[in-house]
Amino acid sequence: MADVVTLDDVARAAGVSRAAASRALNGRPGVRDDVRERVAQAAKSLDYRRNRAAANLAGGSASVIGLVLGTDRLHDDPYATSLVESVARAAASRDHGLMLLMKEPNQTTSTRNMVRDGLVDGVIISSVVVGEPWIEDLLASNVPSVLVGAHPERPEIYSVDVENLESAAALVGHLLDSGCSRIATITGTLGRVDASLRLAGYRTAHEQRGLTVDESLVFVGNFRRGVGYDIADDVLGAAPDAVFAANDEMAIGFIDRARERSVDIPGDIAVVGFDGSSMHQHLGFTITSIIQPFDVLAETVVDVLVSQLAGGEAPTTTMVPPTLLKGDTTIWEIG
Repeated sequence: MADVVTLDDVARAAGVSRAAASRALNGRPGVRDDVRERVAQAAKSLDYRRNRAAANLAGGSASVIGLVLGTDRLHDDPYATSLVESVARAAASRDHGLMLLMKEPNQTTSTRNMVRDGLVDGVIISSVVVGEPWIEDLLASNVPSVLVGAHPERPEIYSVDVENLESAAALVGHLLDSGCSRIATITGTLGRVDASLRLAGYRTAHEQRGLTVDESLVFVGNFRRGVGYDIADDVLGAAPDAVFAANDEMAIGFIDRARERSVDIPGDIAVVGFDGSSMHQHLGFTITSIIQPFDVLAETVVDVLVSQLAGGEAPTTTMVPPTLLKGDTTIWEIG
C-alpha cells in the first residue's frame, strides 16, 4: 500500500522546515514568495492532500476520524458495539466527527483513499483485526493511526489498552484465596496480546501462591460465545470448582450450557470473566468480571489520535486500569 504523502514529505522536497511548509500551504504571512512557490510545486508534484485535522484544529473547526472494526455484524458483537458507542461519545464531546469503517473486501484501498481525499484525517483501529494483511498494510503506511489494544510485534505503534495481566492475576488470585483449588480457564484467541496476557495472569496467580497450573484445566477459546458453549462439556468433565473465561461472551456461553446440565452457578462452579460487555443487562444476572472502562479508553484514544494529527506530543503506549464488578456468578466475598 502506497504511503500517504505528509507535510513532512513536502517540506523535505521543498528544502524548508515543516513550519514554513505549513505556513505556505495555509496562506499565512511570513513566507517569502519564492518559498511559497517552491512549497506549492513540491505539494503538486507529490500529489499532497492537506491534512484536514491539523488545519481544522488550527482554525477551530471539527475534523473527522475513522473507526476501523474487524466485524460487519455489530448486533452480535458486544465488544465492538461498546467500543463504537464510547468512541462516538468521545469524538462528539471533542467536536470531531466519526466515520465507521466496517470490514469489507477492498478495505486497504478504501481506507487509504478516505484519508487521501480528506474524508477522514486519521483512524482508530480495533486490535481485533491486527494481523489481517490490510491492517498491516495500513499500519505500515504513514496514515495517522492509534490502536485500541496492542500489536504483538510492533510496540512502536501508538496504542491505548486496558491493563490485562495484573488484573487477571488479581481476579484468579481472589478465587484461589477464597478456597477454589481447581480453576479452569477458557483462553481467548492465542496470538492476540490481550488473550496471551490474560492467560499469563491466570498462571501468575498460581505461581504467586506456589501452585502449579494443571494444564488439563486450560482450554483454548476464541472470544466467541459459541465456543464457550461448545467447550463447556469438556470443561465440566475436568471437574473445576471455578472457571475464568478470558471474556464475558465465553463466560455466558459456558453458563448457558452448564445450566442446561443443571449445574448450579455459582453454587457448584463459580464463573468469572473479563470485559464487562453491555449484554449483561439482558441476561437476568451479572457476571463477576474485570470491567474495561470503555469511555475512558475511548476518550484516551481519541485524544492520542488528535494530538498526533496536530503534531503534538503523545505517549506511544497508554495503559488504562480496569475495575472489578462483583456479580451473581460468585458467592464468596471478593475484595
